[in-house]
Amino acid sequence: MSQTGRKRIFLILQTACCILLAVLLAAGAVEIWTDGSARKILNPLAGVYTPDAVAEKLGMLLPLFLVSALLAVLCAVFRVRDETYEKPAGKLFRIKQGHRLKHTGLIQAVLVAAAAALIIAGILNGSARDVLIKAIHICTECIGLG
Repeated sequence: MSQTGRKRIFLILQTACCILLAVLLAAGAVEIWTDGSARKILNPLAGVYTPDAVAEKLGMLLPLFLVSALLAVLCAVFRVRDETYEKPAGKLFRIKQGHRLKHTGLIQAVLVAAAAALIIAGILNGSARDVLIKAIHICTECIGLG
């Protein structure tokens, strides 16, 4: 199989993984909402979105999320990208034909690793729970969901 064929398969896998993750996240949110709404009928003071329910759904999707993140890192490291995509040429990023920026794959990999490390640090120090609770309050109070 040619190098282009392998890259194409890799891009298809990454796309399928991202689409599957988005669909499963949306389905999990709907399931949490329906369960919470049924619970709210029985107890009007109960919350629709509970941290336990969200943690349970996200815990089930964690392996798929990690696979998706790993595919994104591998794409950055091995410079796998869609060659048919045309980037707009702004004045700031114009490079002479045939020249490439040095170490772009390494820079991308370092940035992705730094982002992953900061996300993990935020989860470990409890910031993710705070953001989740704030998002729940915005949805239920301001927008009127639930």
